[in-house]
Amino acid sequence: MNSELEKLAQRYSADLTRLCVSLCGNCADAEDLFQETWLKAARHFHRYRADKPFDKWLFTICVNTYKNTLKAAYHRKRRCFRTAEEQDAFFAAIPDAQGEHREEYLALHEAIAVLPKKQRLVIVLCYFKDYSIKDAAQILHIPEGTVKSRMAAAKATLKRRLQND
Repeated sequence: MNSELEKLAQRYSADLTRLCVSLCGNCADAEDLFQETWLKAARHFHRYRADKPFDKWLFTICVNTYKNTLKAAYHRKRRCFRTAEEQDAFFAAIPDAQGEHREEYLALHEAIAVLPKKQRLVIVLCYFKDYSIKDAAQILHIPEGTVKSRMAAAKATLKRRLQND
């Protein structure tokens, strides 16, 4: 791996890990997605244009890899965490997810994990990765209006689920 990519890997690995966990809903699949994403990024680094944000390029690879390789796994596995250790590791990465807020974060994470994949992707990109509607549309290769409609549907579903809990 060249030194430029190594520096970028050090800088963006934590963000990519959080994205992978958010997309996959469990740590084992997230680790696989993380490794596959970096493998593809290293293999195709010559295509990266330095005048564009690296994180958008990397997260596009991640989202596309997720969509292409984990579709079947997503439908088979709907649980959030396999072990208490996975859950603890996830919450340790969130600064405000300790103590009284932990149960709220867990309920939110579980509600997001069971959203349809298309809705979950826009929620993760816009709220957890702080991308704009425009950036999310570019990453997902869909129109901005589609991102907005998926976002509205996801919010409505989350609101219903969280109010029922």
